[in-house]
Parts: sequence; C-alpha cells; structure tokens
Amino acid sequence: MTDASFVAVAATDAVPEGKFLKVTVDERPFIIAQVNGSFYAVEDNCSHEDYPLSFGCLDGDRIKCSLHGSRFSLLTGAPLDEPADAPIRTYAVKVADGQVWMDPTGPTN
Repeated sequence: MTDASFVAVAATDAVPEGKFLKVTVDERPFIIAQVNGSFYAVEDNCSHEDYPLSFGCLDGDRIKCSLHGSRFSLLTGAPLDEPADAPIRTYAVKVADGQVWMDPTGPTN
C-alpha cells in the first residue's frame, strides 16, 4: 500500500457519526462508515449471500446484513453472527484535507 494507491471517496462531513455512505470506486461498491470518530471502509457485499450490506444498518462498530441478520466487524471484517462464517473485506482508510481516502487496491484482512 502506498499513498499513491489512496483515492478520495467522500468529504468527512458526508459521513455523519454512526452512519455510513455507499461509494463506488473502479465500478466496485464499498461502504464508508464513521463510528466514534474513526472511519472504516468495507466491501458492500455480505460474505454469506451475494447481497449488499448497504441495505442493512450499523450496530455500533458492526454492520448488519438485512437479509439474514449477520453482523460483521468494521475493523476486522470478521463475522459475528450466523449464518455468515466468512469475513468481509476491509480496506485501509485515512483522513486528510476534509476528505476520507481509501486504498481500494487490496483488502487489509
């Protein structure tokens, strides 16, 4: 991961505390979330079913799939509830100049 691989995906004020924003980078969907002042980037796809996590909601530092109720850690991507048993991909994030930047070139987990 290099600084050159980071792309600006949203203004920081476009992602309110406790909320998320769906973004598309290189025709791939991602979720940018802010929890307790930290920003997270995860793939917008449940590992259990091919279903957008953006249809779900945040539950603290977890994102919940609205299809079967599985929750995933925003930090590690780990599944926290059945029926999901595989992690979702997480991506490196940084904040600079009022923007949220992410590295879409490869997951961090």
